[in-house]
Amino acid sequence: MTPESVLEQWAQCFNNEDLDGITRLYHIDSTLLPTFKPVLMNSRDQISGYFSAAISGKASIDFNVKKSIRTELSESTYLMTGSYIFCLPSKGGEEYESWYSFIIDTAKDSPIMHHHSSRVPFDFDLT
Repeated sequence: MTPESVLEQWAQCFNNEDLDGITRLYHIDSTLLPTFKPVLMNSRDQISGYFSAAISGKASIDFNVKKSIRTELSESTYLMTGSYIFCLPSKGGEEYESWYSFIIDTAKDSPIMHHHSSRVPFDFDLT
């Protein structure tokens, strides 16, 4: 297992509306700072509830894992960062570019230890 393969599996589960599959990727002690809800989540029930709502809304994600930045933190732990695009039919098909960071421990069966996702703040561009 590589951190890239975990991200590919995560995206596949998300796009295939596989709630059990995506939930199983999150470690029992994982945390999630979700894109569209201002709540820190630290239980599988909360994480599952968040993705259940996304799946019910037919959300999908455009995710090019090859563009991720991989930082090795230890022998089996990696920080993966980059961007993806959420498509939300429930919001008129709006697309939202968002940043992500995942901490993935490839030695664990449920490898996602932390996931942070937030919309790219185009309206705050300082250039």
